[in-house]
Amino acid sequence: MNQDIGAAAASGSSHYVDLPAGRFHYRRWARDIGAPTAILVHGNGGTWATWSRVAPALNAADMDVFALDLRGNGSSVKPPVGSYGLHDAAADLHDFIDALSIRAPLLIGHCWGAAIALALATGALSDRVPPALSGLVLEELPPDMASTRSQPVVQDFLRLMRSPREYAEKWVELVCRDWHVVDRRSLLENVYSADPDVYLSTIDDGAAAGPLLPLLARLAEPALVLRGSPGRGGMLSDVDWQLALKHLPHGSSANDVAGCGHEIHRGDHATFMRLVTGFLHSCDGCQENTTGSAL
Repeated sequence: MNQDIGAAAASGSSHYVDLPAGRFHYRRWARDIGAPTAILVHGNGGTWATWSRVAPALNAADMDVFALDLRGNGSSVKPPVGSYGLHDAAADLHDFIDALSIRAPLLIGHCWGAAIALALATGALSDRVPPALSGLVLEELPPDMASTRSQPVVQDFLRLMRSPREYAEKWVELVCRDWHVVDRRSLLENVYSADPDVYLSTIDDGAAAGPLLPLLARLAEPALVLRGSPGRGGMLSDVDWQLALKHLPHGSSANDVAGCGHEIHRGDHATFMRLVTGFLHSCDGCQENTTGSAL
């Protein structure tokens, strides 16, 4: 692992757990028994390293934090192409919660991870009763997986996976020059470890779930939905955003982070943590939808 990423995650420890789909790797930043828990769910092509700064920050705020490598990613089991549907990934997350007896966690998901968190919370595509959750943070939830294939951010990631390391390093250094060095390094860590076939299978298999934004209306737990600017690589168009707001239930909130793109937690870590922390402090007493803009 890169030294910078290792330093950022020094307080965490690596573990493995055997689930019905195989052996999964996760990272944990532990707190005392009874502390509130959070599970961080990375996007397509990511690993736990996506959360190299978010996880320690949440842990410093007295949360017991878990970051799972999803199937086909990082050090977790790698099923064959064609086994990466949303129902498969959501079942893995459900099994993970059950296996570790994690009580009412907060789910924080980025892109594909947000889709998984939403599917699990609503029971979509499953006949299982959803686990008890305390809330969800859905960062850059895609409107559907099929449309992500044409997104510039997806094409950029595919190109980086298929390029020499020198090219990838120069690209990240230039395009992500305003990011913290740990976040640039964690993005490269994701690029180096990702499998293009699994990445594309996740898009194609995930597309079978259809539109995702209407699932917001089925949420029983409070949610914070975050959008990056479409002009800077964000997944949600203005039309998609209005649809998300329409379906967002009472007790939830939404923020349009206009100065950032698809990677809010890395591109504007301070704003991301401020919004998440504010959500954690307010969601228990939230009585109605709120929408806002974080600049």
